[in-house]
Amino acid sequence: MLRIKKANNIVFFLIRLILRPMLYLVYGFKFENKTSKGIKRPCLILANHQTSYDQFAYTLGFKFGINYVGTDTLFRHGLRSKIMTTLVRPIPFSKGIPDMIAIKNIMSIIKQGGSVAIFPSGNRSCYGRESVILGGIGKLAKKCGATLVLARIRGGYFSKPRWMAKPAWGKVRAGVVKVIPPDELEAMSCEEADAIIRQTLDQDDFAYNRIAQIQFRGRRRAEYLENVLFYCLQCGSISGLRSERCDFFCRDCGARVRINGAGFFERIANAANIPDTILEWSNKQLDFIKNFDFSSYTDKPVFGDADVSIFSAERAKREVFLERGTMALYNDRLVVCGREFLIHETTVSVIGDRKLTIFYRGDVFAVLVPLRVNLMKYMICGYHIKNKTLGIQEEFYGY
Repeated sequence: MLRIKKANNIVFFLIRLILRPMLYLVYGFKFENKTSKGIKRPCLILANHQTSYDQFAYTLGFKFGINYVGTDTLFRHGLRSKIMTTLVRPIPFSKGIPDMIAIKNIMSIIKQGGSVAIFPSGNRSCYGRESVILGGIGKLAKKCGATLVLARIRGGYFSKPRWMAKPAWGKVRAGVVKVIPPDELEAMSCEEADAIIRQTLDQDDFAYNRIAQIQFRGRRRAEYLENVLFYCLQCGSISGLRSERCDFFCRDCGARVRINGAGFFERIANAANIPDTILEWSNKQLDFIKNFDFSSYTDKPVFGDADVSIFSAERAKREVFLERGTMALYNDRLVVCGREFLIHETTVSVIGDRKLTIFYRGDVFAVLVPLRVNLMKYMICGYHIKNKTLGIQEEFYGY
């Protein structure tokens, strides 16, 4: 196991000097520093995860270096990854499967007197509310034996969610919302700690902005929304949704909505069945998947996409290109470039908006897709089919 050293205070001081004005100019972001006053290392920082710049945003709130836990795909980019590793010393984590090496590195940093930051949901918000935080994070927090710091960002989903092409400028704020000393944490059960973490980090930006009514300035507020929404609520199509600047529409039935400055849908045409938020749309999309009959899709795919590339991958190492071809989902398997992955033995996770990681029988593969290809449908349907096949109560769909 590669031993990772605690983050350097001087390096992070210089990073903050650059990031503070940059994040405000691009996104309108500020960290409420009074909320983190007096916090020192060692500590474990847990935060919600809304945007592509969260790891930079939370850095501004503390006066010391932070070792961030990040998906191991960030470590597969050759020289760029080496520079990042040298400067900020992140901890690689294999998304979608248990990773004991990452846990040992977290514990090691804390024992060195450092600080570790984790996004316990493991996912940037797809639909405006914090993704599911699975059990076990409370146990890890107790095991660290350090001060637990819970921080939260508000409004970030409207500035740069994982699917958006260009950022929108608005009032985005973050701050520490709860600090739990080690002795208080020790007195809790793991389940109590889990519950506090989930409750504190849960952020629904649509509920928040329904009251705050913060306006976000951007000319492409809907661009690439089809990367997370694929089911048309008006006609039932699963291939017709497209985005253009601030508009989201269905090419099959003509339904059209527009995302306004506050992040809500405005109905433009043939959109009586469409709610006013992405989150509500996603819930109806999930209901569609739960009620969909996959049984007849043995020889014909439920859906598929062309021009995808598959790579072999290893933990925190460079990916190796294998071939290019098509990807299709059936009722019992995922087929990528001629390779079959039985769904009940497969775990998948979506990285960003264009990469799917596949864990299968001890091997790891990465699939890169073109722009406007929705990977969420593969992950959500895959979890649904797997849960049904194995008799698992459906509670988690990968996000």
